[in-house]
Amino acid sequence: MHSLARVDFNDLGSIIGWLIEQWWFWAIIGVIVLFFVVVWLLPDAKVKPSEQFSTTDAEANEIALGFLQITNLPSGPWNDPTASGLGAREKSVLVDQWGVHSRQDWLDNIERLTTDRRRRQMWTLYLAVRTGVAERLGRAPKAKEWLAAIAEEGGDKRDARTFVTAIEYIESEVRKRVGKDIVAPGLFVRTLDGYAIGQAVAMTTWGVALGHADVAEARTIIHQINVDARPHFASWADFGLSYIAGRVMHWSDGSVDEKSFEKFGDGWSDFKAAATEKRNGPWATLSWSR
Repeated sequence: MHSLARVDFNDLGSIIGWLIEQWWFWAIIGVIVLFFVVVWLLPDAKVKPSEQFSTTDAEANEIALGFLQITNLPSGPWNDPTASGLGAREKSVLVDQWGVHSRQDWLDNIERLTTDRRRRQMWTLYLAVRTGVAERLGRAPKAKEWLAAIAEEGGDKRDARTFVTAIEYIESEVRKRVGKDIVAPGLFVRTLDGYAIGQAVAMTTWGVALGHADVAEARTIIHQINVDARPHFASWADFGLSYIAGRVMHWSDGSVDEKSFEKFGDGWSDFKAAATEKRNGPWATLSWSR
């Protein structure tokens, strides 16, 4: 006879007794609860740099600009200019995906990422309008104010609304996941260039792994990327937010929702690690202004 047949659902004692007998059910619940308790208690993993290269000098500060992309591939410790984490298979995939079959291909990729920066003209204009309004108001404009300013500049509010909504959604999600202590409430996306710049630094290190350059040349290129890029950002957090937003917008083609953010905005966890001192995050200890 089925065990439920012995239960009198009109009798609380009978129900409780039956539940107690279901040891397998409670075992499963116990395992699930234990799993979440352990996950909650375990400290977040610390960032592990290479012991062969510095984590505190100017060179470390400059290569840290590529942290999110280096970690995303991943191609090795964030401070390793040789991308030592790339094996033969990873190198083959990298060559095919980026078209870096030669030294010139490698140099062309860096040039494209540091000049064109994956920019889309209309998106750049929308963000420039926002920055202008923010400078006048002394704060980030609300969506209505931003859209009104776009219309005043001759833009189409209907076309701009999707972009504005997408950017504000990304900002909200990143701030919620990374933390307001890192991505302060007043911080907002001024440019999407962070993504291409981070890729340019990573691409430079990949070139060393592929045999297109030595460490000395890579360091020189990374230094120049920093010289050109840093004036356009106020802090590591500003740069990190730009990188995440740039990546999500590029790969989602501006169609941002929960699904696309989960897929393309996953770098938020590396962003948080990079900016957390207890996790040895370089962005938490290295000065942005150098």
